[in-house]
Amino acid sequence: MESILQGEREIALSGAKLMSHPHSSAHYGNKDAIRAVVVSAVALGLAAVAEISASILSGSASVLADGLHNAGDVMTSFILLFTFALVRRPATRRFSSGYGRFEDVATLLIVVVIIITAAIAAAESVTKLLHPVTYSNIPLSLAAALIGVVANLGVSEYKVRVGRGIGSESLEADGIHSRIDALVSAGAFAGIGLAGLGLTIADPILGILITVAIVFALAGTVKQLYYRMMDAVDPTIIDELTSSATAVPGVLAVHDVRVRWVGRELVAVMHVDMDPKSTLENAHAIAMRVEDAVCREVPAARLEIHMDPGTTPHTHTHVGTPPEESEDEEDDQGHGHNHEHY
Repeated sequence: MESILQGEREIALSGAKLMSHPHSSAHYGNKDAIRAVVVSAVALGLAAVAEISASILSGSASVLADGLHNAGDVMTSFILLFTFALVRRPATRRFSSGYGRFEDVATLLIVVVIIITAAIAAAESVTKLLHPVTYSNIPLSLAAALIGVVANLGVSEYKVRVGRGIGSESLEADGIHSRIDALVSAGAFAGIGLAGLGLTIADPILGILITVAIVFALAGTVKQLYYRMMDAVDPTIIDELTSSATAVPGVLAVHDVRVRWVGRELVAVMHVDMDPKSTLENAHAIAMRVEDAVCREVPAARLEIHMDPGTTPHTHTHVGTPPEESEDEEDDQGHGHNHEHY
């Protein structure tokens, strides 16, 4: 898997160009995303029906495990459809930043679905390992497993391409998961094939290995989700934002740059030092030029600018943690700047 933070940098640099003043936000081009999810759900749904039906007729634990997992993928598709519908809603007074962050919630729900389907598959495989069964209709199960391989490879490449194109973490994560599922389906094919050749223990063992593969693939998604929940970004994005703003005429310095992802939108806050004798109108014009320069360099960014008068050192107090001040400091208050961060 590619570096998660580097991948986010590519998303930030490849997003649609933002409009300037009035302050803009990223556009959710969901037509391609919805089409990808629907097509994937149909393909995996057909594969799941084929595999589960074949496993019932043949008694294959590995094919059943793969079928259950594909059925779980169909459930995650419905989660994604709900997500894309929700994030398109406009911001409200309660959700003033919009619903973009729900993509992280969707990723968490996908993780839960994967865990549940993996647990069911593991339980069935262990049961058949301890209590061997007689296999039948082997060719039917082989064909069903092959359908699973083809379906997962197809939807994987489709969802990953669309997810990266629109900057959707949850869609890309689901696509990567489907890529691993193609190997899982191949394992189911091998399990029932070996069982048909007389090595009946191979089928439940492959079922257990399929579960292990599912959990292993899940680890990458969990790590990605952790980074997003902790507001981690590629540090080079901050450097690019800072250098773009600093290059604007009239900007004396740039500091206190903070960046985080909200869905597919990169929300950035920076403090820009300007001539303290500048008029409000001139300062605002410079701020707009900074916003335009930053958005050209990092198209996925939505920038909020705090204008500081000059480069005189001053403190920035975080809300809820005011600094302790001595009496002398209180007397001198007003000689510096005290900014609250929200």
